[in-house]
Amino acid sequence: KFHLLCVLPISVQPFHSSGALRRSPLSSSMMLRSGRLARPFAIARRTSLEAAVAYVPMACVGERRSSGVAQTRPNLPSEVDTAIIGGGVTGAAILHRLGVEGMGSSAAIFEKATLTSGATWHAAGLVTYYHGGNNFKFWHKEGVDMYKQWQNEEGIQLSFNQPGSLRLLQNEERMKEAHYTLSKSKLYQGLFEGPEMHMITPEEVKKLHPLVNTEGIVAALHTEGDGHIDPSSVTQAFASKARQMGGKIFEHTEVVGLQCLPDGSWEVSLRLQSGEGHVVRARRVVNAAGLWAQRIGGFAGVHTPCVVLQHQYVITEPIAEVKEYHAKHGHQLPVLRDLEGSYYLRDEGDGILVGPYESEDHMQLAPEAWKGTMPPELTYHVWEGDLERIMHSMEAATELVPQLATTGIKTVLNGPTCWPSDGNHLVGPSHEKPNYWNACAESYGIAHAPGLSRYIVHWMLHGEPPYELIEADPARYGAWATTAWTGEKVQESYGWNNAIAYFNENRPRARPVVNEDRPQADIVEELKSRGAQLGFSHGWENPSWFHTEAVDLKNSLATFQRPSYMESVKRECQKIVDHAGLAYWPFAHFRISGSGAVAFIDRLIANKVPSVGRVGLGHFLTPTGKVHSELTFVRLAKDEFYVTGYSGYQLHDLRWMREHLKVGEEVSIEDTTSQRAVLFLNGPKAEDILAKVLDEPVALSRDTFKPFQWRNLSIDGAKVVAVRMSFIGEHGFELHMPRADVARLYRRFHEVDEALGDWGGVAMNSFRIEKGVALFGKDITKDHNAFEAGLDRFVKLDKGDFIGREALVKVKDAGGPSRKLMNLEIIVGDHLVDCTGNEPLRSPENSKVVGFTTSGIWGCMAGKSLALGYVYGRERFVDGCKLHVDILGKKYDVFVRETPAIDFAAIRDRRVAQA
Repeated sequence: KFHLLCVLPISVQPFHSSGALRRSPLSSSMMLRSGRLARPFAIARRTSLEAAVAYVPMACVGERRSSGVAQTRPNLPSEVDTAIIGGGVTGAAILHRLGVEGMGSSAAIFEKATLTSGATWHAAGLVTYYHGGNNFKFWHKEGVDMYKQWQNEEGIQLSFNQPGSLRLLQNEERMKEAHYTLSKSKLYQGLFEGPEMHMITPEEVKKLHPLVNTEGIVAALHTEGDGHIDPSSVTQAFASKARQMGGKIFEHTEVVGLQCLPDGSWEVSLRLQSGEGHVVRARRVVNAAGLWAQRIGGFAGVHTPCVVLQHQYVITEPIAEVKEYHAKHGHQLPVLRDLEGSYYLRDEGDGILVGPYESEDHMQLAPEAWKGTMPPELTYHVWEGDLERIMHSMEAATELVPQLATTGIKTVLNGPTCWPSDGNHLVGPSHEKPNYWNACAESYGIAHAPGLSRYIVHWMLHGEPPYELIEADPARYGAWATTAWTGEKVQESYGWNNAIAYFNENRPRARPVVNEDRPQADIVEELKSRGAQLGFSHGWENPSWFHTEAVDLKNSLATFQRPSYMESVKRECQKIVDHAGLAYWPFAHFRISGSGAVAFIDRLIANKVPSVGRVGLGHFLTPTGKVHSELTFVRLAKDEFYVTGYSGYQLHDLRWMREHLKVGEEVSIEDTTSQRAVLFLNGPKAEDILAKVLDEPVALSRDTFKPFQWRNLSIDGAKVVAVRMSFIGEHGFELHMPRADVARLYRRFHEVDEALGDWGGVAMNSFRIEKGVALFGKDITKDHNAFEAGLDRFVKLDKGDFIGREALVKVKDAGGPSRKLMNLEIIVGDHLVDCTGNEPLRSPENSKVVGFTTSGIWGCMAGKSLALGYVYGRERFVDGCKLHVDILGKKYDVFVRETPAIDFAAIRDRRVAQA
């Protein structure tokens, strides 16, 4: 085999020429080859492919590197406002953004080697408008727009090519996914000036990319303006602009220690290339260390759940047809994404770069001995490539672009990158230490750098992010997310990167989590024995719905249409309405106590603090009046509260409370999440069933145990806090108990009443949407202020000051919100489709986007397709207002409803009594 050797010079440039017209300045010493590749890129079958490809991957480069020039001691500061650890594209972008905000002169990057020497230098550099999620779209748009602007500035060489991109669709399920993606794109285009996306035919694909074999292609999503950029050049551009605004960058300056001081500032211990030490005091620290993020987190005592993994791509020798296209058209061919083949493909010089995402069984993490992080001595590191692991994608690529079958391979690059378990980054403040920020585990760092930097710096300056991105918040992971678990889950996330993203997908790997932080083995087994199909939230298992048999269906029923299990869900709902049902659900649990507890809570929530013996719903609001959290406050005594919140927001809420605790305030905040559990008992027979398990009689009638009251109960020896309230709008109780007792009591309830049903989260959604109950995190987020979200009855402007009050007063004085969360009824006829959230609502007159759904479902008891969503324009806040909604490429009539489809049980009772 012919050998390829990568020799990295001192001033390393990335191995990416970005096009026929704009080329990255590749050093002549970058690659020395012992001979030309004499064999083709691929032959038809795998067995012959291995023999046909002559290559040796890029050599593994692992040692620390010196410039060979005597290093003088840099003029290191003794204090900075912001210490950024890591000189990749993310760190450089944050330094630049701080400069834009006038804080550049008091900020510095400390980089152990040179800029881009971690994962940035070898990144494929894809920059796209396209993103399948929600507010990540803002990051993508800002990235493309900023790089486009900079590319046109004199003296800025970015090698930014924008040939557009094509997402190839080969079957019906991909088409359904594409229709949903396209409708969401139209939503963002209509309301937030997002980019355009179009569905095009195979013939149009061929016209845009003449090399593509369109056999088997049904359609494609075309996004103009997508492309790729030279990662090193753009990092240097961020750095240059940051320096112009006073930012400091210290290379060959390694962070070797972090110490949080009593006032919340940090001592940052540095080691220079000479071995000399230095200490800098920083008001805040930003972990932008990329491959070394977990190591830096260890210095600070901050849990950083991410792991290093391997990502490969292949670069070919020049292809005549590619070169001819460049010469004829003056630009590159569009970037291709073959989702079934699981790879991206773009021009690289006059050749092609193919970047596969290996299956979860083939992809490789970093060596286990590294414990998820990169050894500090490794710089510009790559591993030997392994074509066997990416053979499926390589063969698919030769079928798509036949010219590849007769083209030699120039390079197989297998470089390190770093992901959290879901691949969605760690961006935001730590819940464990003050003034410590994560900006790491960036799976799309080049594309996201401009948007990420604006987002995190805004959060630093204003005490809240500019919009909701809980999916990137480090607080979504706790101690339960160990390095071993993260690594196993990353294998799944990476392997499923191009898998179809169904509404109700259920990813099974590395579940259930069972450790000290998530002690749930007994209740999980109890639920599974009863046929529960389990979902996953923040390390907890929760029942989604119950099958008639004790089987685990995993992801087999994932769909874009109404799920086949809705008949089972209907039975769960009917059992609750006719008799009673029992549900287990994980929550976040806290104890807040002390002489300052009442004043503390009163300052944080918009509602009034409940009196002793009462229960209240309270919302943490941001300074701009957006909804940060929703929690239930059980007032146990004068200065003691038992507080529950959503399990996925456990550390998010804990962080908010700690951040707003005043110095010297007599308040204790205890996180008891791992020690507590909740059972819901609902239905007309709930009181009778509960009475059967009590150790001592207690008056449970609704006349004596009224809504929003609580009682201490003893149930089969367990001490339980019973709360008279119901999220689903049916009579019943929340039973809060020690976690050690939950599985036993679940069985006990079924023993005393054989007719008692089981129910789960899908039934919960059906009930709540039928009754117009908004779900925090879905219908209500930091994108919505309290009045928009319909929380008026929980906002007491007359109670005194609280966080967010001033902003809400302005909204009220302006006549109220211009958009509002409304009940929606969708007319789907006999089509088995429902809204799920993020579908655009349109005006029937001109198809203008005038709102969007946030959640939806088939209402099992109402027998209707229902949704909740935000409608713009006060003239549309009326019952019967007709709109249109896009669902999977079809238009349906939707009607705004001022009242929900089904009343709460208490209202129904009053109506019966009056009759």
